Amino acid sequence: MSETAIRIENVNKRFGATHAVRDLDLTVPPGSLCGFLGPNGAGKSTTIRMIMSIIYPDSGSIEVLGANALAKKDRIGYLPEERGLYRKMRVGEFLDYIARLKGARRGGGSRTVEQWLERVELPDVARKRCQELSKGMQQKIQFLASIIHEPDLL
Repeated sequence: MSETAIRIENVNKRFGATHAVRDLDLTVPPGSLCGFLGPNGAGKSTTIRMIMSIIYPDSGSIEVLGANALAKKDRIGYLPEERGLYRKMRVGEFLDYIARLKGARRGGGSRTVEQWLERVELPDVARKRCQELSKGMQQKIQFLASIIHEPDLL
């Protein structure tokens, strides 16, 4: 792992006349827990989207695990606000699919899926379709999708 989990140097992002992120510097060491707090409009979501390379800064630099986020995408776990479940897929198939997208072998994640479902107290939902679950259960599944591949950065 690199010397830092996240390094942001002099980052700026504008949307028209709105300066959403101004001269941001931030270093997050590996193994640390970091909260990102601020009022609405402070640039928190914009910064997270830049860290994930969903959008790019107008100036400055962002390094994630020693490279840009696109280069390290399989080592990052990301849980967006909106749920991204495939509603018609069965929960076990969905989690196995997500694990494979992040580098796990086909079928190799099925035991891991079972273990994680047990751990979040949803042992009997693997065969259910995602759309059949309550909102709270769907949130747990989305959380598992963000950690199923054991990311270096969450």
